[in-house]
Amino acid sequence: MINLNTRQQISIRKSVKGKGFNYLYRKTVKFYKVMDPGGKLMFFSMIILLLGSVLFSLTEYLNKQVLRDKSFPLPGDNLVIDSSLLEYASSEFTGMGSGNPYIQESSIISTVKSFDYQIKEGDTLSGISKQYKIDVGTLISYNNIQDVRRIWIGANLKIPDIDGMPYIVRNGDSLESIAEKHEIPLNNILDANNLDSEIISVGDQLFIPGAKISEYDYKKATGTLFLYPTIGRLSSPFGYRSDPFTGVRRMHYGIDIANRNGTSVKSTMAGTVVVIGNQPLGYGNYVVIRHDRGFQSLYGHLSTILVRKGQRVSQGQKIGKMGSTGRSTGTHLHFSLYKNNVPVDPLNGYLYR
Repeated sequence: MINLNTRQQISIRKSVKGKGFNYLYRKTVKFYKVMDPGGKLMFFSMIILLLGSVLFSLTEYLNKQVLRDKSFPLPGDNLVIDSSLLEYASSEFTGMGSGNPYIQESSIISTVKSFDYQIKEGDTLSGISKQYKIDVGTLISYNNIQDVRRIWIGANLKIPDIDGMPYIVRNGDSLESIAEKHEIPLNNILDANNLDSEIISVGDQLFIPGAKISEYDYKKATGTLFLYPTIGRLSSPFGYRSDPFTGVRRMHYGIDIANRNGTSVKSTMAGTVVVIGNQPLGYGNYVVIRHDRGFQSLYGHLSTILVRKGQRVSQGQKIGKMGSTGRSTGTHLHFSLYKNNVPVDPLNGYLYR
């Protein structure tokens, strides 16, 4: 009897091995069908937990492969805007961080010497800049970096021997106009590019020694560029003002932009929607989006909200429509920007059209 059972067990094992995944799948389905509701709930819970664990592990792995720069730190906390700040309601009338996950091919300037540097764990762009005495802006422009947060460990960075930036000649350009635009002596451009004359053609690649990238391009690459959330007339700036309802002088923690009801309101920067709310005596229908580097943005008095809590939104994505909900005297958008939970003036070097 024992020998027969043993043979039977061996036969079964061979059968299972031969059928493989299909056999296991059928057995699982059969087992699931006979489960009671509680068992099915537990079964699904275990699958969700397993998938979540795999996703978390993958995210952590990828996160470790990305260059983190101490000059542009990521937020240490994920707190939502303090509720007390929402008490300051607007009252009168009151726009891809994008980037390839790899460094794009740089503009090769044959007359400027450069060498390849492979990004390793622990590197920062500012650290590399300091080590080789090259401006961060030069590294960004020379390597055509669209987003410093998307530089992967192992990527090659080209480091030129002098500060400056690549420039592609456009229609109507002359060396004199390029030199004047960047406030660089003409002879410096001739020497850096080994030019015997001032004759250039559209599409030529030059290197402008000593030139700096624009503040717009710098902020775009470092993930600190905010776009105007809507179009309209600036009707109330950031700062103290008289409350039109009470006449009391109080702080206005944001800016107001007035336009027609239903005007599109867009995310100022890519981020995650963390709050969808309504304040009848305050911001009315409002949305709060959390961004990288400790920034959060608030959009108040919306007539319609087009996003949901937890949703990831891209820069410039439509999130709602302008309205006059809450404590408001006319159709407008109240826009607030917060840095580490502290309101900052959006017009003080943050917003760009």
